[in-house]
Amino acid sequence: MRFLYRRPKLDLINEELNTVMEVMVSDVFVYLDLFVFSFIFTLLLSPVLPSIAMSILFFLACYGLLSCLYFLIFNLILKKY
Repeated sequence: MRFLYRRPKLDLINEELNTVMEVMVSDVFVYLDLFVFSFIFTLLLSPVLPSIAMSILFFLACYGLLSCLYFLIFNLILKKY
């Protein structure tokens, strides 16, 4: 079975990996991940939160805090060096 499978060239593999890394590290993808994680965190804590309005406020606060942390750490601190 091994002789039927041809391995791709190293240049093609590197090109595909670079494309994947560019997408995974892009700001839009990171903010989308933060949105999904904040939503999941809010859903998991929904039995503890007293109302829907508090759930929405908690979601917005959680997303805002995580977005600010990402912006401060990666955009301001790490891009200086």
